[in-house]
Amino acid sequence: MNRFDTTRDPQVDPPIFGGLDSGRWAPTALALTALCGAVLLFYHRLWWPELALTKRDAFRFFLPIKQYMAERLLNGELPQWYPYEAMGRPFIGVPSTGVFHPFTALYFLFSAHEAYRFSTLLSCLLAALGAFALGRHFAFSLTGSSVAGLALACSGYVVSLSDNIVYLYSTCLLPLFCLCLDLALRRSAAWIVASALVWASIFLNGDVQTGYYYGFIALWWAAIRAPRFDFNAGIRLVGVGVLTGLLAGIQLAPAAVVYLDSERVLLSFKEHAFHWSTHPLRVLTMAVGPMVGPAGNPAEQVDIAYHFFGGHPPGTPPVWYWAESLYLGMPIVGLAMLGMRHRRDLHGLGWLGLLALLLSLGKYGGLYELCYQFIPLWSAFRFPEKFMGIVSFAVIMLAGAGFDALQQGRGYPKLWFFAAVVCLAIGGALGLEAVNQWIERAGGVPRSLTQRVTEMAAHGFVFSALASVAVGLVALGIQRRWRVARHLTMALLAIVALDLSRANQDAYHTGSAQVATFTSGLAEAIHHHSGTWDPGLFRVVPLKRSHNVAPPAIRESLDSFEMAALIARQALDVEHNASFHIESFGIYMPAFSKTFSAMRDGLRVSSELNVYARYNGAYIVGRAESFRAPLFERSHVAAIPDYELALVTNPYPVNPRAYLSRYPEPTLSPIDFASLFSRMDFLRGEVDVVESSDGVLPGPATGGQVEVTRYAPEIVRVRVVTPTAAVLVLLDAFEPGWRAMLEDGQEVPIFRTNGISRAVVVPSGHHEVTFTYATPGLQAGLGLSLLGGLLCVAVIAGARWRLCLSKTRGDEPGSSALEE
Repeated sequence: MNRFDTTRDPQVDPPIFGGLDSGRWAPTALALTALCGAVLLFYHRLWWPELALTKRDAFRFFLPIKQYMAERLLNGELPQWYPYEAMGRPFIGVPSTGVFHPFTALYFLFSAHEAYRFSTLLSCLLAALGAFALGRHFAFSLTGSSVAGLALACSGYVVSLSDNIVYLYSTCLLPLFCLCLDLALRRSAAWIVASALVWASIFLNGDVQTGYYYGFIALWWAAIRAPRFDFNAGIRLVGVGVLTGLLAGIQLAPAAVVYLDSERVLLSFKEHAFHWSTHPLRVLTMAVGPMVGPAGNPAEQVDIAYHFFGGHPPGTPPVWYWAESLYLGMPIVGLAMLGMRHRRDLHGLGWLGLLALLLSLGKYGGLYELCYQFIPLWSAFRFPEKFMGIVSFAVIMLAGAGFDALQQGRGYPKLWFFAAVVCLAIGGALGLEAVNQWIERAGGVPRSLTQRVTEMAAHGFVFSALASVAVGLVALGIQRRWRVARHLTMALLAIVALDLSRANQDAYHTGSAQVATFTSGLAEAIHHHSGTWDPGLFRVVPLKRSHNVAPPAIRESLDSFEMAALIARQALDVEHNASFHIESFGIYMPAFSKTFSAMRDGLRVSSELNVYARYNGAYIVGRAESFRAPLFERSHVAAIPDYELALVTNPYPVNPRAYLSRYPEPTLSPIDFASLFSRMDFLRGEVDVVESSDGVLPGPATGGQVEVTRYAPEIVRVRVVTPTAAVLVLLDAFEPGWRAMLEDGQEVPIFRTNGISRAVVVPSGHHEVTFTYATPGLQAGLGLSLLGGLLCVAVIAGARWRLCLSKTRGDEPGSSALEE
């Protein structure tokens, strides 16, 4: 396999970081300015004032999570514990919180929704700049590199991931990672540090899955790009991996502790992963389409996903596409083929894209299943379509090379015109009644849906035909040296930009910032009824999420994602409850504990509300129709009729957050929740089952008083007065990292109680019990990161020393340590 020779003629193609010395910085600066300007124009809604991202996880998960993180950090506190879901969760140990990522600095400067938008925008700019720099490293022209940068930043896959900064950032940094890795393998060892910093930032941002895949990308890249994949190259590659692990240790160590105690250890994601396989028909939408427009409403997308792309059938949870658009367009795909034809040194990049495509097909490709069976930890991940980001990257970089080939008059105009004729023919055929009838019969697709899809596909083919004609004319003009030939390359750049904007502009969704900042009426009602805005006194029980009602005026003025975001916040949907300092039994953060998973399974066979009452579930939020039974006659607190939402108190007596057990029952074995929830003495609050290693506990409490004097995420202080030794129960989650001490500093053991909560034995008399939390693995991870930082300094210092030594010896600078 041919490998790329990095030697260049400095008069023709200056080093990517050498423009200042070569006197050619001005054209490069102009190209970079134009590129950034185009990306900023495309993503204008990510910097325009008073807007917020409203699609899926961007609104439902990241905004409230980041708001909580910002509140704690601005108060000078490290957010280690998250009390607002599932009776409490580790926060740092869930990597998607991204506490240690550099983007966290934005939350010190802006509000949560603005900082999230800006971090999304910065990721897209990094994609553009990284692809541009990698293009220059591959000896692309300035315009060819600009095409690569613009196409990656505005590609359908990248635009679609604007709702999830964790996955978006990983894809956007891929060109920069490959560039740094290439330089680490070919030039100075100092580039090992740059590669490790880029790779570690993926883990620090919370994407452990893609960070894991980066290892395989690094192996492939080293195999196809290293001048000699020998011992020295292997050592450098291992050095990148080791440094990455050390630098990211502050996040990886706590995440490992949480993962090993989570339900994910017990689960197989094979079925889930196969559901998220990229359907072969969707691959076609990379070049033509999108067959399913981003403007389609969610209900329509669910139906189309099921009938055409193998999604869940109607009536099941509304899951459609992992990435809303995969569109690159005929110009980019055609240019990529030109790049493969004329740049044999980049064939390895094409093979990388093909391999990623086979993996993204999941159950349709076969390769993903082999990896699932034979590669360690592969089965812990569940999104084959994530590999479409690698496919897009490979195609776009080859397109940059193809753009240069077209500029040199090797654009094959006849092939572009032929592609246009084919697209027009297919688009016309899709409008025929016979074709619609055939699709309807062959796939069992409803007629209305068939017409909608064929109509969108026909429009997609027509636009692709027009784009192909435009590129063909540019190729013809350059080949025949028309008078305007020198302007045609800029026209081609405009064609690519307009085509991507037409198809992908609507794949990122923003709405008014008021949707992300208003205070829910139900939240105000809860705090007014309870008399406090502080956590630690009660929890809210959310009924099944079926909050899809909104006033007609709202439905007419908002798009589907903005309306869904508004309703979710109004209904205190997880994680929005954290914005109002309301603790909820709802759960959304990944990797919740095995015990909470078992508890949820046990709740399915119980009457639920009386069980929630045992765990301090004082309020219930749900659809108004759910509370019409006589049981709730005297429980109503508030309602929002326009949204058909209601708030009631739990009709069953609710245990307080902390209390002395009326009868502590010791057990030596883990608790079976189904059995526990069927016991009437537990449901009446008469017994607490305590997992005690020796089976010895004090008898029933014969009186006494309990008061929570301080309740903060990482510290809970409880004052206890008891005439005899007793068991103090605190209805917060039992998790590794919690410690309990008496007022004299004596540490007391914490017992798992009622399957999931905490308890300690308190001697008779007046006492103050303090529960404190420290993230397990955080100190060890911090030590690893510090060690990694010191090694980075040592590597850079060593490279600098070798550079100075080579200069004193009069060596040629072409192989010097920091030439680039």
